[in-house]
Amino acid sequence: MNQDQKERYVRWQNYRITQLSFSINLFLGFAVASLAYAINLKLGEGASHAVPLDCVIILWSVSAALGCAATVSRLLDYRYTAKKIKDGGCFNTFMAKWSGPVTWGFFWLQILAYTVGAYLFIQGVVNS
Repeated sequence: MNQDQKERYVRWQNYRITQLSFSINLFLGFAVASLAYAINLKLGEGASHAVPLDCVIILWSVSAALGCAATVSRLLDYRYTAKKIKDGGCFNTFMAKWSGPVTWGFFWLQILAYTVGAYLFIQGVVNS
């Protein structure tokens, strides 16, 4: 790569890092807010029995937990990538290599859990 291509790559890599962090936080916020709403409905006994609140609460809790795990995995990725660059070493290289894919896996599972929970919640509301 020439110097211009390297600069563009670094710039777009930064955009990717920023957007992934924003997206993880966005869905984490959705999950926590939705979870609070569903728990409030459950405790208030005002919810229709057609809405599967127990399942929805579990799915949104899983989504929130996966969002937290994705954030921690992301931090580990930064940490071990910096250590790999500075010190080298097999463990640092291994962690730097696999922390990124683990983060992406947690992110996609977070979205899936939230989406399935939202679908069940909306389906239950429509059918009640």
